Amino acid sequence: MIGVTLLGQMSVDGAVRLGAADLGGVKPRQLLELLALEHGHPVPKEALADRLWEQRPPSGCITTLESYVCLLRRKLRLPAGRHSAIATSHGGYLLDPEHVRVDLDDVRRLLEGDAASVLQGLDRIPGDLLADEPYASWAEEARTSFADLLATSCTRAAREANAAGDHATAVRLATEATRRATFSEPALRELMRGLVGIGDRTAALRAYEEMRSRVAVDLGLDVDAETRSLFLDTLQQDRSTGRDCDRAEASALVRLLRSTLDSNPEVLTGMPGSLALVRALRALPATG
Repeated sequence: MIGVTLLGQMSVDGAVRLGAADLGGVKPRQLLELLALEHGHPVPKEALADRLWEQRPPSGCITTLESYVCLLRRKLRLPAGRHSAIATSHGGYLLDPEHVRVDLDDVRRLLEGDAASVLQGLDRIPGDLLADEPYASWAEEARTSFADLLATSCTRAAREANAAGDHATAVRLATEATRRATFSEPALRELMRGLVGIGDRTAALRAYEEMRSRVAVDLGLDVDAETRSLFLDTLQQDRSTGRDCDRAEASALVRLLRSTLDSNPEVLTGMPGSLALVRALRALPATG
C-alpha cells in the first residue's frame, strides 16, 4: 500500500519514502497530486494536461504527460499498466484505491462523523492542503472546496456539541469554522453559544461585533435577524440568570455595546430594543 500525503508538505510512502522534491520535478509532482485529488476516479489525459499547464497545454503535451507517468512509476518502483498503483485507464490514469491511500480521503471521512470524529479530523491536518502548490489555480480551487467542507462540518458538529452541553468542544469547532468561512453566521452563532456556555459572555459579544463589522465593511451588509436576536439574548443574560459580572467584564461590555450602537444605531429596531438595552445596562455595575 502506498500512502500519499496532500495535507501539509506533500510526500509519498511506499517501497521508498519520497518528498515533494524527490518526484522528478514540479510537473510530475503536480500530476501525482492531481490524480490523488481524484483518488479512485480515472482522469482523462487531456484534462490532466489542461490543469498542469493552466489551460494552455503545449504541443506534444500528451507525450510529455505519458513520460511523467513513466517517471513517477520508476521513482515509486511501480509496474506499468492497468494493475499499477498509478493505473492506466481508457484515455487517462487513476490512482487505484486498492493500492493507494490518500490522507485527504481519511480526513474527509472523519469530517462526516460526530463531533469527536470531526475533532480527530482536525488533528490530522498538519498544514494547508497542497502546501507545495501556492500558485496553481487547481490547487487553490481544491483548498477552497476543502475549506468549505471544513466549515460546514465544524459548524454542524459545534451545533451538536452545544446541544449536548459540551460547550468547550463547540468553541473549538466553531472557532475553526469561522476561521475557514469568515462570513458564516451559523458558525458565529454556535461560537457565541459555546462561549456563553463556558462563561465567557464578553468573548461571545466580541465575536459578534467582529463579525458584524467585517460583514458591514467587506460586504456592505448587516448580520441577519437570527444573529442580532442572539446578540440581544446574550446582552440580557445576566438579568435572566441572576449572575453579576465583574468590573472588567462590565467595562468590556460597555465598550462593545457602544461600538455596536455607534456603527449600527438601529440594531434594536423591530425588537423590544430599548427595554433590552436598559436591562443590559442595569445588569452592569458602575464602572466609574
